[in-house]
Amino acid sequence: MLRDFISLIFPRNCLNCEQSLISEEHYLCTACKIDLPLTNDYSNPSNQLYQKFAFEPKIKSATSFLYFQRKGITQKLLHELKYKEKKELGILLGAWFAPSLQGINIDIVIPVPLHKSKFRKRTYNQSELIAKGISENFNLEIRKDVIRREVATQSQTKKSKANRWINMENVYSKSTCDLSGHSVLVVDDVITTGATVGMLCQRLVESNVKEIHIACLARGK
Repeated sequence: MLRDFISLIFPRNCLNCEQSLISEEHYLCTACKIDLPLTNDYSNPSNQLYQKFAFEPKIKSATSFLYFQRKGITQKLLHELKYKEKKELGILLGAWFAPSLQGINIDIVIPVPLHKSKFRKRTYNQSELIAKGISENFNLEIRKDVIRREVATQSQTKKSKANRWINMENVYSKSTCDLSGHSVLVVDDVITTGATVGMLCQRLVESNVKEIHIACLARGK
């Protein structure tokens, strides 16, 4: 009753269609949640995302949850998460994503880190929030100490695929952790060319990781 009363004063609306939400709905109305552009990558081990990382034998799977399309529902969700401080939304999206990762053998979860300058500006890491939603579903440990981002790169948006990979070279520090025998899940919010995650995975390989699985909330078609 209290929640319903508060909703009368501070109405909650769907982030996509802006219709009022009922008490059991969070961020999206039921109709918009049903219409989420799911990739169903989990059903195809050789999906389009995995093909970006097939060069590295230790990368055993790559799964995305949603398709990204400009002005689409996924972009709206990511905008609210990254720029409107909707931290709970990141955790919720991770929880929605988690069932797609069933059956993967994972020991630890590693969110793609932000450079300290960007972290100070934003005050949180959106990939870490998504990772939290996933890890809570599997009762797994999140490790933020494995890899550090040492270089604050320029925006990748207008760079070619080749230049994106060059731009990410030496961005991440070599891990001081021995990950021998560990299976890790790397979590990111959006993957386009795969340069960011690809360079991070190279550092994990140098740490003797047993195998790597990649999970990103969204990717292009």
